[in-house]
Amino acid sequence: MSTALWTAVLAVAVLWPARLAGPLDGAPLDAPVEAVVIGVLLPWLIAAHAGVLRRPATRALVVALLAWKAATGAVVTADGWCVRFTSPVPLYLDDVRVPHSWDVRADWWSGVPRCSAVMTTSYPVLERFPVWFYNLPPANHRDPVRPGDRPPATTLQMDLEGFIETAQAGTFQVVADEDVELGGTIDGGAVSHAAIEAGLPLERGRHEVRLRAVLRNTHWSLDPRWNGASVWTGAMATVDRASHADAWVRPWGRFVPALLILALGLIWVGEIAGRARSPIALSYAVLLSVVLALASWLGPEAVTRALPAFIILAAALTVPRRIQNQFGFSLLAGLPFLAIFIALGAHQAGIFTWYSPGDDWWMFQRFSYRIYMQGYWLEGGQATFWFQPFYRWVAGGLHMIFGDSSVGELFWDAGAVLTGAAFAFHVTKIIAGFRWGLVAAGVTLAVFTMGPGWYLFGRGLSEFTSAGFLYGAALFAMRGRSGSWPAIVLAGVLATLAFYTRMNNLPMALAIAAFALPVRQPVSEWTRPATWAPRLSRPVLAGVFGMIALGLWLLTARTYYYTGVPSMLFGTQAGALSVWRDVGGPIAAIQNVIGSLMMVLTMNDPARFDIRAVPILAGFAAAVLAVARVGPFARLPLPVVVLCLAGISGALVARGGSYPGRFSIHIVPVTVSLAVSAAAILLRRGRPTRSRPLVPQPQGTR
Repeated sequence: MSTALWTAVLAVAVLWPARLAGPLDGAPLDAPVEAVVIGVLLPWLIAAHAGVLRRPATRALVVALLAWKAATGAVVTADGWCVRFTSPVPLYLDDVRVPHSWDVRADWWSGVPRCSAVMTTSYPVLERFPVWFYNLPPANHRDPVRPGDRPPATTLQMDLEGFIETAQAGTFQVVADEDVELGGTIDGGAVSHAAIEAGLPLERGRHEVRLRAVLRNTHWSLDPRWNGASVWTGAMATVDRASHADAWVRPWGRFVPALLILALGLIWVGEIAGRARSPIALSYAVLLSVVLALASWLGPEAVTRALPAFIILAAALTVPRRIQNQFGFSLLAGLPFLAIFIALGAHQAGIFTWYSPGDDWWMFQRFSYRIYMQGYWLEGGQATFWFQPFYRWVAGGLHMIFGDSSVGELFWDAGAVLTGAAFAFHVTKIIAGFRWGLVAAGVTLAVFTMGPGWYLFGRGLSEFTSAGFLYGAALFAMRGRSGSWPAIVLAGVLATLAFYTRMNNLPMALAIAAFALPVRQPVSEWTRPATWAPRLSRPVLAGVFGMIALGLWLLTARTYYYTGVPSMLFGTQAGALSVWRDVGGPIAAIQNVIGSLMMVLTMNDPARFDIRAVPILAGFAAAVLAVARVGPFARLPLPVVVLCLAGISGALVARGGSYPGRFSIHIVPVTVSLAVSAAAILLRRGRPTRSRPLVPQPQGTR
């Protein structure tokens, strides 16, 4: 429990926006280095070796970082200039004319903000301006999108307010592109566009800057300079009047958060190296990560998609037994996989995305804005959830952390997929051993990237998130068997969030309770409850079912609050997507069900054979054969088989469309783990083995 609390404290400390702009200064993570270090590497370090947070030195550094940000927040003026945008036409619901950007440093909690964003860097191109809100139109969400809602067909007013303080006289100028018209005042005196671009001589001391820019067409840039250098490094540019402490603190204070985070990272890396104590494993992990990152960065997309398959090579390594666990998985598979997405996404930090209007992707983003920026925390954009409920809260949270950029969704999806691979590794390792576990992890990751669902990474849809919650819930449920109540509660919460994120996954969320049984429980005994009931962890069973039941009740209560109808499915797509709707007789019904099932199993719509889906088909076949207790397949783990069949069962009720591979995401890790486990069992059949049986046999029985 203490580790979880210190993880939360660490997250607050690193994400809390620092008053002084500098490297690793907190949210928004709008620079490549901080997006990678704080947004990817730090979560990986926590997942790989959370025990470091129990070290006194680590806790001291976390407290120091938190104290530094609190102290400077109380006495130091914030860096940057206040940016306020004004649109000549409403942009979204509630007649938005002064929109918010995704900048936690601005007053995002205000209905009409004084600052839409805080400018602490130059804007070289349109996509660097914090104008994500152009994804919001039309004002009436039922209206079709109009070309005139976005540049170049619309005009935007941008007001800059702040102060510049200099130690000596010099020249202040703002370099702008051809479609930016500037004007305003310096110390109350009017200045023209030509004068600002040519450069204004200013005396030593403090000066009040109030500029107005009219942004037309698409050729935008804005670069404030002092004596030819960026104003952000050549002078002291602040939102409000600087205090006496500012001039003393600023030259060195902006680097304090980065130094503290660097010290944390060095401790973590040292602890990981000390725990591994394997030059082979460490060298392999670092080398493979560098190679995959470079190949992803320099190579074509086809090469990038195939790179996770190289993770399977780790199964050939000889590594110490002490790291043949989740730690070893994080080192040998997790880090190289994340390196691919670091190379893909780092350059996107600070660049906003133009969403394609009218689809689910666009709608989730609009709902996120309504939640976080307009304060509709419970409503979430819809009185009833025609679109999947919870992902809009996830997307908004990622924007609050990463700013206008959608790179957070790319990194988040990669983390969700890695969670599924961790599940595949863990259960396969228990059944077949460490090497087979790495094979299962590598195959899982390769199916995700090489399969038809590749385009979904960073797309802003709910499938990866729901799958990540599901497999995280399963891992915590397995940990909960040891009696850890925090793990049990987390398993129930994550299972509930998986259902909230994608309502089709309710059967799979309920199936998490199957991990109240040990993973080694074979399917062969499923018809004899007397043999497996004594091994059932009742706390895990009660915790998972109890949390899901509470979640279902809360969703029903919310729907009743807004509609007066006590049904959690009221207003959803449950009826429209049902495979039993307007079937036209039993033959048509059977065809609908088979078509829906095969779409999921083949990752294609309409269903067709795809060699990339072979692991999914093999895993499903293994699960069916296991339930039928056919030969060695009956030795497969019962909880994993239950999870697989529950995941497939959703296809017997509802059928989606239009997004190839989207509706197979949730079953990839569990089917791959069954396929690899079955392969290991078949290959070992008839061979002498020293491994222990799948289930310890009670004394006096055979």
